[in-house]
Amino acid sequence: MRGKGKRYPEEFKRQIIKEVEETGNATLVARRHDLVPGTVTRWVRESKKKMD
Repeated sequence: MRGKGKRYPEEFKRQIIKEVEETGNATLVARRHDLVPGTVTRWVRESKKKMD
């Protein structure tokens, strides 16, 4: 079921994406911030699409 999840501010997402790029490990960053790894991976993938 989509659409029921928590909404995160864009600034927070950008910070998480930056950390993933620096560490190269989405799962580690997700754990550090108590997030679902799939969510973090999706944010990174979506940010790359916007850059293309």
